[in-house]
Amino acid sequence: MPQQIVSRLLDLIQQRHLEPGDRLPAERELAATMGVSRSSLREALRALTVLGVTEMRHGAGTYISSLEPDLLVRHLSFVLSLSDHASEQLFEARKVVEPAMAALAAERIDDGTLDLLEACVKRAREAIGDAEAFMETDLELHDAIRVAAENAVLGRFMESIRALGLASRMRTGSRRAVHEQTVRDHRAIVAALRAHDPEAASAAMHRHLENVERA
Repeated sequence: MPQQIVSRLLDLIQQRHLEPGDRLPAERELAATMGVSRSSLREALRALTVLGVTEMRHGAGTYISSLEPDLLVRHLSFVLSLSDHASEQLFEARKVVEPAMAALAAERIDDGTLDLLEACVKRAREAIGDAEAFMETDLELHDAIRVAAENAVLGRFMESIRALGLASRMRTGSRRAVHEQTVRDHRAIVAALRAHDPEAASAAMHRHLENVERA
């Protein structure tokens, strides 16, 4: 029953019958309107609050949240971490999102960020064989591209799976061959970004992620 209540309330939000900031009717009234018990309704509202869809304000009632994307994906990394196929799903997600971010970055990146990326590639080349130092430069490069893409929704998604990305990097981080291939991949990505070529940047990022996935 709580799942059904959640689905019905989400439908109301999707159909714009409930808007961000709207106050829900009192618990007793809402339960009667929906024909459900108050305990089932309370459980459903708690679930929606955990998901970031509603917020309970002490003494004021339950409200629809802002529904901002960064709020709604806050727990995504935790959800993915529960899956036996988290690593596989991580790369599927990254191969969809990061090439798109690289394409956006190619259109919007500035010279200062390009210089920062070049410095990251140089430091990564010098750090080959040093797993910790190499991982730091790798993360810095990908973070800089995320920021350069100037898309808060995609950026927040990447932040939400950062913990899983760290686990993946730690798994392959001690392999010299992976480091060497990553430097070559990063150099190709930065070259495409400097050329402000979205298609080439997207393709270079996709090749990089496939190389890492196979490692």
